Amino acid sequence: MLERPGPRVVVFLERAILARERAQRARDAETHEFHERMEASWLRMAASAAFIERVERFLRARDEAVPATDRCPECARLMMLRTIETRDEAHVYSFRCTFCGASETRVARL
Repeated sequence: MLERPGPRVVVFLERAILARERAQRARDAETHEFHERMEASWLRMAASAAFIERVERFLRARDEAVPATDRCPECARLMMLRTIETRDEAHVYSFRCTFCGASETRVARL
C-alpha cells in the first residue's frame, strides 16, 4: 500500500524543486552549482524524513500488534498469555500465572 508523504517530506521536496528551477535559471556556473547542491541537500533531507516516518509507522504497528504482557496481581511475576479472542471490535487477552495460577484478562480495542 502506498502511503502519502508527511508534511515535512512534502516541504523538503518542494524546496528541492525550487532549488532545481533556480539552478536552471542561473546565469553563472557558481550559482548553478550552489543551487544543485541545495537541491541534493533538500532531497537527502526528504529521504531521511520519509525513512523516519516509515520507522515510526512500523513501530506503531508493532506496538499495536504485540499484546502487552501482564504481571500477576498475586505474586508480581510475568504471566503467560493463554488465549486471544476477537469480540466486538476488540482483542481479549487471557493471561495465567505459571507460578501461582492466578488469571487476568485484558481488552485491547481495534
